[in-house]
Amino acid sequence: MKTKQLFFTIAVLCTAFLFSSMVQSQTTWRVNNQSNYDGATLFGDNYGGTPSFPVFSEINEAIAYPNVMAGDTLHIEGSTIIYADAAVTKQLVIIGPGYFLSENSKVSNNTYDAKIGRISLNSGSEFSQIIGMNVVNDGSSNDGTIFVGVNEITIKRCRIERQIQFGTLLTGVYVLQNFFSNVTNSNAFRNNGSSNFVPPQDVIFNNNICEKTLIWSNGNFTGTLLECNNNIFNGPSNELNLEFNTSSFQNNILRAPGITANINNGTNNNVQFNTVSLSSVFSGTMGNLWAPNMAILFVPEGTTDSSYQLQAGSADNVAGGDGSERGAFGGIVATNRYNLSGLGAIPVVYEVTTTGVSEAGTGLPVSIKARTNN
Repeated sequence: MKTKQLFFTIAVLCTAFLFSSMVQSQTTWRVNNQSNYDGATLFGDNYGGTPSFPVFSEINEAIAYPNVMAGDTLHIEGSTIIYADAAVTKQLVIIGPGYFLSENSKVSNNTYDAKIGRISLNSGSEFSQIIGMNVVNDGSSNDGTIFVGVNEITIKRCRIERQIQFGTLLTGVYVLQNFFSNVTNSNAFRNNGSSNFVPPQDVIFNNNICEKTLIWSNGNFTGTLLECNNNIFNGPSNELNLEFNTSSFQNNILRAPGITANINNGTNNNVQFNTVSLSSVFSGTMGNLWAPNMAILFVPEGTTDSSYQLQAGSADNVAGGDGSERGAFGGIVATNRYNLSGLGAIPVVYEVTTTGVSEAGTGLPVSIKARTNN
């Protein structure tokens, strides 16, 4: 029992350390789906909650809580249990611990991520951010999806198994530094299914690793991305992977063998400084590089996402149009680059140790190792 209490106390201290580093003008609330919170007599006291600052068991409980205000942050703690689907109706920052935590080093003091089937951003959630969540297929065709139904939404550093689905006539959607997994064979974007659907015209899709197709068109529309830069596309081989219009398609890498693209109705306007696996793709565009052997461009081994890093000494690792590295780990501004495991821009406690023996007059010695992310 003492051992359990010890490590529970350490976990609370680590969480408090993270919270103290977040924006101070708003409140950060904890969510852990193993909390005993019932909103009446129990307030997540098994995870350190109190009536004033409960530890909610689900995201929707936190959203419904009257003291959770627009601009607040929900810290979704890692768990072995998949979180219930969330419907966001307030402007919130929802931040999870990231993904691939058992693969990459110095990313977490445990390997638990925050899995959820679906997040819906509904009326009232304008200007919200979703960061560090693992959006998985939990058995329903609607799972593995983030639904964007309002303007000015940021989806950042998440792992997404199915897609981002859009409502009609939206503005300001920022899809940044995410990992679109090939676990579920689907397109990265999806419309709302209506024949009257009008796609957003100012989506920014930068520094993502995309193992899916990104075909943002059908018989009713051709979608426009305001920017599509510094991505790695590694979808199905030997088929069309990319189809959309954009004012900027630069510093991307088309990794899978034989994949093709149809940018700006095939004109290749605004297509510059990309590295491709097929010689005919973007032929004649400024800075285009054909890399017939992608194996020598990327590191020879690594984790699920670190294996997308480029070899520093590769002859095919040439700078992009801005002078920085091409692909998801490139870009002039370091904070805009893909971050391993989707870690948020907060300190991360990655190791906690103790002798387990109290020292007279000094208490129990505990060693905590942490690092700060961009």
